[in-house]
Amino acid sequence: MESLKKILFNVIFYITIIAIIAVLLLAALFVVMKLNVYALTGDSGEPVTVLIDAGHGGEDGGAVGNSGLLEKDVNLDIALQLRRQLEFSGFRVYMTRQDDDPIGTGDTVKERYRSDMAQRLEMYRSTKNDIVISIHQNNFTSPDACGAQVFYSPNNEKSERLAECIRRSLCGLLQPDNTRDITKAGSNIYLLNNCDKPCVLAECGFLSNPDEEQLLSDREYRQKIAFALYCGVLEYTGQL
Repeated sequence: MESLKKILFNVIFYITIIAIIAVLLLAALFVVMKLNVYALTGDSGEPVTVLIDAGHGGEDGGAVGNSGLLEKDVNLDIALQLRRQLEFSGFRVYMTRQDDDPIGTGDTVKERYRSDMAQRLEMYRSTKNDIVISIHQNNFTSPDACGAQVFYSPNNEKSERLAECIRRSLCGLLQPDNTRDITKAGSNIYLLNNCDKPCVLAECGFLSNPDEEQLLSDREYRQKIAFALYCGVLEYTGQL
């Protein structure tokens, strides 16, 4: 009798485990399907295409933290992680750079910088993309300056909406005390000022701030930034 009870208990236990696993798999499938819905645009059913621009690269290291942390490396890591998350959800993703090789060419630093800007802008304009996200880190003379800041292109009305979605996501998930508003890009932000697609530049933190530099040096924190950017894109595409 005891043996029969034990057998029945084991049968019920394993059936329960299988049922729980089945429910979890169905829930995961639902989430993936829901995310893929966000990756569709218009009546065509084509995936939303995102161009990710990891700022700087090559000899242009960008801002440098007190510990020697280079902006170009932080930008690229966030960009690569964001690409993986977007592609998993069905987005089509292009990148201006996928490694530390320089984009620009020329005999002098000035020529290579101009070439870099020109080639990035060409990718902004020619790539069949619905969204452009440029990833950067900030720098300021005062070490007290902190927090993400999002700029948007003045040439497309959707840019402002995209910037607000990304700002809400960054601040809501990572920086609840950040009260910065989104900012329209001026002529000093060349790429945004010359892009006619929905386009934003996300300054994810200040390398000149010791606390933020320490956070940005942590790959897990950079993954969180990528996820916040990803959530902002999902919110934006959910409104299309």
